Amino acid sequence: MMDDRTADEAPLPVVKREEITPAIAARILDATRMHGCNPRKLDPAHASRLARDMSSGGWNDHNPDVLSLCSHGAALQGQHRLEALIISQITRNFLIARDVPHATATTMDCGKARSAATALSLAGVQTGRKDIASSVRLLQLYDTERTKTPWPMWRSVTYTNAEIVRLFTSAYPDLAQYQPQMSALKSGLHSAPAASLTCSYLIHRNSQDPAMTADFLQGLVSGAHLDESDPRWVLRRWFVKPNRPRRGSSVSPLQLGMIIKCWNLWAAGATWEVAYFRPNERMPDVLSVREARNTLGPLAASSSGKPPRRLQRAAANLVPLPDQRTPAQARLPLTADLATA
Repeated sequence: MMDDRTADEAPLPVVKREEITPAIAARILDATRMHGCNPRKLDPAHASRLARDMSSGGWNDHNPDVLSLCSHGAALQGQHRLEALIISQITRNFLIARDVPHATATTMDCGKARSAATALSLAGVQTGRKDIASSVRLLQLYDTERTKTPWPMWRSVTYTNAEIVRLFTSAYPDLAQYQPQMSALKSGLHSAPAASLTCSYLIHRNSQDPAMTADFLQGLVSGAHLDESDPRWVLRRWFVKPNRPRRGSSVSPLQLGMIIKCWNLWAAGATWEVAYFRPNERMPDVLSVREARNTLGPLAASSSGKPPRRLQRAAANLVPLPDQRTPAQARLPLTADLATA
């Protein structure tokens, strides 16, 4: 039976803070399914993300979002939070409004959802919040998923705003310092912001050679004085191909993998005949200079010192990219001062 009272006829609900256990949450959800009071389909993935927040300490009991229950005791609003309680098996306190008319459901959840960038602003991040939020996600995927999940599937992995803020403050607190390098790569290489910031951070973090890192990024940005056998030259040619992927949720992981492969080969002194990163390839590790020379050094040592014939033929019809930076962009720092700070 549906409650046919209008919002004007019903008394205003009284909001109280109550303790909700997983057992109480299960009873409310059973009533919701039994009476059909909430036609909104429950999203298990979203409930699981909220459960992660509750389990990790990212959920705040002072959250003022009201859990709205109708006269049947069913949830008009808040079913994902209730499902998260059941998943996490944690008791939480919620503001609860009871006997809410069904007609009010048409105006619930009409506010614009906060983005991760907005959440970072509340955490004190002043500039580049959108790029930082995207990069935190990509960094976490790189650090935790590269050996488990194929990179084209990373688009299915999502993090809540609370998780993005927690990861930024605990795992990547110095990420914002690499925004000048990100701006330079975006300008010189036309790479995606998240891929630019993430690769700058990872190469500085893992290279263990600040001078080599600075040299690599400087050549990648400017393209000046690069030999045709230089992996950076080959990668820059890939970035200007008209048919390269430019949009979509997999573009940043694709570009990140390409830049990491380029770094590993360049650090080892090896050449790169054709730039590619296939969907069935695992996201490569960012090697230190020593690791690159030990693992990829034989490839470089077996080279004759000349570009492969296939690359020579391809290069015959191509003109190396000039330094496309403006004087202001040329002054952007690409040194490794951050890595040694």
